[in-house]
Amino acid sequence: MDLTTLKIIVSLAERGSLTAAAEELHLTQPALSIRLRKLQAELGVRLFEVRGRRARLTRAGEVVLAYARRFANLQSELTREMVDLAGLAKGSVAIGTIDAASIYVLPHVFSRFRELYPAIDITLEIASTVPLLGELRAGRLDLVIGTLPVDRDDGLDVRPIYREKLLVIAPPAHRLARARTVEVSALAGEPFISFHEVSVTRRMIERVLGRCGISPRVTIATDSPEAMKKLVAAGLGLAVLPEPIVRDDVERGTLAALRVKGLAFERTLGLITPAGRYLPSTARAFLGVLADGLGLRLPGRFSLAGDGTAEPSAGRRRTDAAKGVKRK
Repeated sequence: MDLTTLKIIVSLAERGSLTAAAEELHLTQPALSIRLRKLQAELGVRLFEVRGRRARLTRAGEVVLAYARRFANLQSELTREMVDLAGLAKGSVAIGTIDAASIYVLPHVFSRFRELYPAIDITLEIASTVPLLGELRAGRLDLVIGTLPVDRDDGLDVRPIYREKLLVIAPPAHRLARARTVEVSALAGEPFISFHEVSVTRRMIERVLGRCGISPRVTIATDSPEAMKKLVAAGLGLAVLPEPIVRDDVERGTLAALRVKGLAFERTLGLITPAGRYLPSTARAFLGVLADGLGLRLPGRFSLAGDGTAEPSAGRRRTDAAKGVKRK
């Protein structure tokens, strides 16, 4: 049993075939098969079954997979901690964020981070919250900024960082856009453009509408707010989107914001990090800039202080990091 063989189990589970796992790990397929046979012989159980071109883990294989992922995460943590000993002269941070946050919450934070840490590369993955959490749990992301609530478990540390109002938007020529106020009942039967079903925001919107007796008829689903705005402007339906995203469009008259009696949407964005896992200094450096930019108080484990790495002076960190960032 060694780390390479355990990585094969992880790749096999994620890729679903021996050939794909061999390609990902830069092994020949015979070499990969030999390693798997030796591991099965050592453990005395069958770890996977092959049906056609697909490989599927057995129940015993799933148990080994859980341990394999833990070993892989430990190896990654060890590597990152050794890099941290050299300070912040180089490195990278992997961040997952929902589309909206990348548009109006984080750009000034990224700009300030680049100013303070020019040698640290940012890997940015933009997706909906649920798949991002999968990447975080797998160790491929250092932190996630997503929509709350999320399922809290022992593997995640979840902290609210930003609240925002959402608006019901319509095409300017829509019959409801001409009214000063709209009854909630008027939304019944209207086509809606919304996020995909796994979206935390969509579930929140449908829950609020459901309390008012409205079951939205979703005719188009996309996780891109920009695409949703264009589809609404083209007359294909209504949508519910964060106010900062649609503010300029409403002012220009390309979209109309409906005033719906007794209906209010608000969502919370959260900082989600792996609990109990080593947080590299590059990620802690980013969190320091994020805290300054949004006026947050974060716990000590998110700080660079005390781990031997260099930290920008308080004066430098408190300069205009939050310019243009809306504080709530």
